[in-house]
Amino acid sequence: MKKRGRQFLALALSCSSFTAMAADQLVWSETFQRFTPTFQTVGSINTATVPGGTSSALVTDPTRVKGPNGVEVVGGRIWWPDQQLNRVVSALPDGSDLKSYNVSGAYDIDVQGGLLYVTRQNSGDILTLDPSLQFPPADVFKSGLTSPFAIDVTADSVFWSQVGTSNRLMRSNLDGSNVQTLLTGLTSYDFEVTASHIYLTTTDGFVKRSNLDGSDLTTLASGLGFLNGIDVTADTIYVSALQALFTTPQGNTTLGAGRILSMTLDGSDVVEVVRAQQDFDPNLPFSPSQMRGVAVLAVPEPSSYAMLLAGLALTGFAARRVRRD
Repeated sequence: MKKRGRQFLALALSCSSFTAMAADQLVWSETFQRFTPTFQTVGSINTATVPGGTSSALVTDPTRVKGPNGVEVVGGRIWWPDQQLNRVVSALPDGSDLKSYNVSGAYDIDVQGGLLYVTRQNSGDILTLDPSLQFPPADVFKSGLTSPFAIDVTADSVFWSQVGTSNRLMRSNLDGSNVQTLLTGLTSYDFEVTASHIYLTTTDGFVKRSNLDGSDLTTLASGLGFLNGIDVTADTIYVSALQALFTTPQGNTTLGAGRILSMTLDGSDVVEVVRAQQDFDPNLPFSPSQMRGVAVLAVPEPSSYAMLLAGLALTGFAARRVRRD
């Protein structure tokens, strides 16, 4: 072994002895009502590194974000459907290079195999588009569905939730065949499919997990409010709640800003890591920001640097969707 190689190995072994502290960069969507100088709906895509990071807005352009539903990180880009603008929008992790796709009534999206999948609750269908095209035509993947909402697409399956009167989780093959009902009796506005599990939130405050076939449904956490977003890393579940309780200076309790909570993969150690904008003005209607969805930009942890220095290429920051247990 060359001397330089021994130095790198020594450094790697030394670094690996330190305990890694997880630091995840989150992105999320918010909406609130602005009353002055005119009444309008305002939306934003925001980011912060947790724990302890300061929140900042990535996208506030009202022509690109106004009524975002959820948010996803796929293929090195941030994606969100905007019901107010009837568009699906994507941007780089720094908020630049904005691209828009006209899709009326888009509720949730995912990108897999070079295709953009879009659910449309009111139309009862799932569309696919080719985002590499400037003006991609929309093809119907599935129609005649009852209120399709959240969607997650893997290398071999399409999963989606149905809400309203249906309240179930479905799956099919990539060609739309072999449609199966995996779970019933729950209203899930977002879920995450990993290598061996489905993690999901419900609008009545539960975080649950099942096997990929819907078996062994387990409650991980409960009593967390109106949950509408989830993302899962190697060791952490992040969920977003639409709003949290807030006590005004006058002592009244009302619904305040939304928040993002973290927990371990077994649902323990629930901690609030982000609270949305919450300005209180006694002279104006109280309009805290509602949290619409959450996703994770993966950042290498300290322990991974040792492995990289020992022989892997140190490529720096990589933005991607995390699909792990």
